[in-house]
Amino acid sequence: MRMIMFPYGSDCEPIIRHAGLLDANYKIAALVSPGGWGLAGKEITMKNSRVALPIYERIQDVTEEYDTLFIPSFDTLDEEVENRLVDEMLNMISDLLHIVCVANLTDKNRKKLQDACYMENVLCNFLYFAEDKGPEIYGLTEPIEKYPSLQTLDVPVIIVAGEWEKTDKFEVSLALRERFLREGYRVSQVGSRNGCEMFGFHSFPHFMFHKEVDAIDKIIYFNRWIVQMVKEEQPDLIMITIPGAMQNFNEQLTRGFGVLHHQVFQAVIPDIFVMCTFYMSADEDALEELSRICQYKFSVPVDAYHMSNLLIDINESEAQRQIITNSIYRKSVSKAIVENGSDSSIPIFNMLEQEDCDQMVEMILEKLTPKDVQIVF
Repeated sequence: MRMIMFPYGSDCEPIIRHAGLLDANYKIAALVSPGGWGLAGKEITMKNSRVALPIYERIQDVTEEYDTLFIPSFDTLDEEVENRLVDEMLNMISDLLHIVCVANLTDKNRKKLQDACYMENVLCNFLYFAEDKGPEIYGLTEPIEKYPSLQTLDVPVIIVAGEWEKTDKFEVSLALRERFLREGYRVSQVGSRNGCEMFGFHSFPHFMFHKEVDAIDKIIYFNRWIVQMVKEEQPDLIMITIPGAMQNFNEQLTRGFGVLHHQVFQAVIPDIFVMCTFYMSADEDALEELSRICQYKFSVPVDAYHMSNLLIDINESEAQRQIITNSIYRKSVSKAIVENGSDSSIPIFNMLEQEDCDQMVEMILEKLTPKDVQIVF
């Protein structure tokens, strides 16, 4: 499938940078970002091929050949904006063979796309979290006992979590996957986004969001799903990236209270825990306190940090009752880590830098295996 990605936003950057990890059936042909999003006219470079893709403002401006529309997840609190974007998609359906959608559209817009695809004989595939898919979809059909027990894993587990949303969890997980695969390791992986199957691994299971599945049952089901995955895939290591925020920010900004993180850490004990944070100028005290919080909440300290380039605006966040961030230059993150974080007891990385990625992988392998033993899982 030669895919045109629309609407392209900054959250899509990891997909393009790590496009070399995409299943061979998918090829990114063009990017289109709506006017006003601030990205049209720019370019983004694929990490491995170093090919730069231009970002168009209008679908009509695309000169590359494509046969598939890829609709990524996008944030809009205005349903009218979503309606306008979907109307633009409807205008191009006659030129398509496929639609792959990982955006959680409204029921009305999803039906409009499905009906239009049916009329034009276009294959339409929706890949997104859905609360109506229970554990039986994943082959977990055995009833849970009255006093259930967890099953242990015999392979190393890496968990990637985020202090809050949009702190580069997906980017970090793809960077680690790319590096481990290059080293020849078999990696079973669970991603934090919809459509991870396009990269050859699993999206976060739907039953963890199912309102009618008991909270305790979710822990047992997740544990058994991971154990089942290990039996089927025989990996050298497992990597799990947890969606959402690890805890509430304050009384107003709760964002799930970190319940999903608690369930995952109860179901699977990690050997390595990587935390993605807001930009903190590599504040040692703040990062050590965050690790202590994780120790108290999840019984696991942080092994390594990735620092994002998002700086939280406290006053504006409290005024608008949602997290408001400002971005800084990525190079400033690396500079802060070198100048202020070199003495930190917990290593800090900027995983968008290849050198930092290599160093984190070396650190992980060193923690997982004795220094005087050959690395074999």
